[in-house]
Amino acid sequence: MSCITWNCRGLGNATTVKELREIAKKCASTVLCVIETKVNKARVEGLKGTLGYDNAFAVSSSGRSGGLGLYWNKNTKVEILPFSQYHIDSIISENGGEPWRFTCVYGEAQTAEHHKTWDMLKFIKASSPLPWVCMGDFNEVLHRSEHDGVQERSHAQIAGFREMVDICGLYDLGFEGRNWTFEKKVAGGSYCRQVSGRKGRKKKKKKMFRYEMMWESHDQFFSMLAKTWIDVGEARTVKEL
Repeated sequence: MSCITWNCRGLGNATTVKELREIAKKCASTVLCVIETKVNKARVEGLKGTLGYDNAFAVSSSGRSGGLGLYWNKNTKVEILPFSQYHIDSIISENGGEPWRFTCVYGEAQTAEHHKTWDMLKFIKASSPLPWVCMGDFNEVLHRSEHDGVQERSHAQIAGFREMVDICGLYDLGFEGRNWTFEKKVAGGSYCRQVSGRKGRKKKKKKMFRYEMMWESHDQFFSMLAKTWIDVGEARTVKEL
């Protein structure tokens, strides 16, 4: 089983469609989710044969903004659950195997509206005990170091995303490709592909420890810190701790 999600930034161009087909063929993807299609439902679903799939379900864009599409083959059973302009929720089983939940997400672009995406995902988590894969473009980061731009992310907006991830029990599976979503004035496709699969995973590098000031706002932070120092005993550095 493998899943691919791609913020394609528009499926109205033949070059993007050709590249998308090559990606799907190379990865032998069970499920392909495209985000920011910027075209209507009929156009997205009509590309299923071109992309090498038997079935498709799409949500139309709002003008030239947004749009989602989900593709799969006949040996994969997909039950489409409630969907919106910002997500497609589904239950998937492959070759008669155990079912699992798959949610393709395109997060609210406006910072003030991010909480709507987080609330939606928390509701989905609470509504089903099935194993869950949640992929897409959340329009948010878990760490400030993941964002490179003029406007710095605030602790508050990152904290909201992290809280949702913790409550939903989600784990960051990483990505494949460039470590940014897009940039301006670039010829051709600018994208970050995210690939999830059970086979051939690369060994992840150990992540650098980062101290977050927001931890100090927790009412039990200092008591927990003191207890940890006592329990560890001879730890002399944060790394040892």
